[in-house]
Amino acid sequence: MPVLLRIAFRNLLEHKAKSLIIGILLALGVVILVVGNSFMDTAAKGVKDTFISNYTGNIFISGKAKSPISLFGIQSVGQMDSTPVIPDYNKVLAKLESENGVKLSTGQVTGYALFSPKNSDNQGFAMLFGIDPASYFKTFDGFTVLEGRLLEPGEDGIMMTRTYLDRMKKDQGWEPKLGDTLLLTGMSKVGFKIRSVTLVGIVRTKNDSDATSFISWVNVDTARILQGYTLGNDEETPVTADQKALLSASNEDALFGAPTVIEKSTTTTASAAAVSKTPAAPRPKSVVDQGAWNFIIARTDTEVAAAKAIADMNAYFTKEGIDAQAADWKVAAGPFAQSIDVIRIVFNIAIIIVAIVAVIIMMNTLVISVIERTGEIGTMRALGAPKAFVRKMFLTETLAIAVVFGLVGLLLSFGVIAAIQAAHIQAGNGFLEILFAGKVLNLAVNPGSVVMSLVLVTLVAVIAHLYPVSLALKVEPVRAMQTE
Repeated sequence: MPVLLRIAFRNLLEHKAKSLIIGILLALGVVILVVGNSFMDTAAKGVKDTFISNYTGNIFISGKAKSPISLFGIQSVGQMDSTPVIPDYNKVLAKLESENGVKLSTGQVTGYALFSPKNSDNQGFAMLFGIDPASYFKTFDGFTVLEGRLLEPGEDGIMMTRTYLDRMKKDQGWEPKLGDTLLLTGMSKVGFKIRSVTLVGIVRTKNDSDATSFISWVNVDTARILQGYTLGNDEETPVTADQKALLSASNEDALFGAPTVIEKSTTTTASAAAVSKTPAAPRPKSVVDQGAWNFIIARTDTEVAAAKAIADMNAYFTKEGIDAQAADWKVAAGPFAQSIDVIRIVFNIAIIIVAIVAVIIMMNTLVISVIERTGEIGTMRALGAPKAFVRKMFLTETLAIAVVFGLVGLLLSFGVIAAIQAAHIQAGNGFLEILFAGKVLNLAVNPGSVVMSLVLVTLVAVIAHLYPVSLALKVEPVRAMQTE
């Protein structure tokens, strides 16, 4: 082995230009991989931390639907499909809470609504998370109250983010104020539903960004009514004694035979005025379907516990015939998590293209090097060097270049990352804030990604040297010795 190393480094120094070309390609490959993977890891961690700590938890349970479903509803064309409710909610919740590692859980109803202040033409749009404040704010405790307070159980109120209100002020020239009464208009299968709520709190969530700032929180019954999850009304209709007598009549004469007497009205102006001031009967209250929940969200101690609980719950649903499904935070995050996957796929495709180009360039360079060293190879073969020795010699040269310039590329990568950190690159929009895991890009270097980058670059170099070596070994020793 020491002999091969001495020969390898001697040959590399004798062919400096070609060694430098190959080395620069390998170093650039390491820089691209390390910096790119650092960005991917930062983006993935940012999205994951934001959604697990603020919205999705580790476990996400929903009803089944034909289209993909996330915490934001059915991901269908036009968003026209209704989000299903979880069958046997209490039974499912009890099973979930019995799983090892499940610390906290809460239910949620998701919907959309237009909102506007009373006696105003101004209008805004919000995604509504209908929650049970008692359990929701225990599950997600990262809220910072900027004005007002958190929503209380059973309250006809709404919480909105400061980020969204600031954006409304900028784009539309108005914003709801704390204490304002807002009319929420929701669209369901049974038509339009309107609810009156009070803006009780203006908040900020952990890693708050424009991308998710349109979310507002209301009491679950408000969301249920806007979604049409009602069973009728609970108003009792008063029945007079005369009406009861008519209902109990057994013949037509009793119903229609009595003469009709129209008495002269003796109502005075004063009494008419008194009647006009009598308040109207209260509007019938909707009877809310208390069992209607779109989702169950849970937090666990570890990811391992979450994965086991998800598998257990899906097995339980199959066994019990419950039309529900359990998934992780990525399914719950829906389009936000999918965007990271798309970016990673695009990055990987770009890396594959770069790797193919690098292999071709390196291969051509090595072919030229082999041709120039035909005489040397033939002499070694004539002196008794076996083909395996020649293979090992070229492999050692290739590995030496990969290791040396791989380390150089690694140092350059750390320098690029340090420069990016020092530049304090600001996120220009809400989506970038999620990708950056904050308002400023702070790249995180994953040791696993560094090792994988070095291994991948070395593998590319090894693949590139195979063809030139095969050419070298095809040359007959005598003919090779005759080549100058």
